[in-house]
Amino acid sequence: MGVFDLELRDGSALPLIPIAVARGMSVLVLTIWDDDVRVYQALAAGAGGYLLKGDASAGRVAEAIGVLVDGGAPISPTIARRLLDDFRLRAPKAPAPTPDVALLTDREREIIELFAKGATYDEVASLLTLSVNTVRHHVRSMYRKLHVCSKTEAVTLAFPRA
Repeated sequence: MGVFDLELRDGSALPLIPIAVARGMSVLVLTIWDDDVRVYQALAAGAGGYLLKGDASAGRVAEAIGVLVDGGAPISPTIARRLLDDFRLRAPKAPAPTPDVALLTDREREIIELFAKGATYDEVASLLTLSVNTVRHHVRSMYRKLHVCSKTEAVTLAFPRA
């Protein structure tokens, strides 16, 4: 186990991190430097934790060493937040759900066709002899299946213009 400060009077400890890791040591960086370049360099070099001196009381350092020895990765909260934000920017985006009009029931198709003709909820309920609440239930189900939030979006998906 080694605790390294990145920048001291006699030079940077950064080149020592991979050497220590290669010799089987766990490395905790304890430093004042919180810029992205140094953080990423230290983590890429093999540091298992990165604490800022401003966040680290003696108790916190001792706790971090214990976490590191147990296989965890102690990181100052501000550094962790930036790493998470960066990860979210770089992470592949999940594809948007594909709306599928074929999933609509016959009743939902009837309702969307009436909406396409300009009918209101009350008019749809009257024409199909349903309660307005039942129409709303069908519409919520339709929105879920089509991944939309409005009648206009639903109608546009169900009846795209050629």
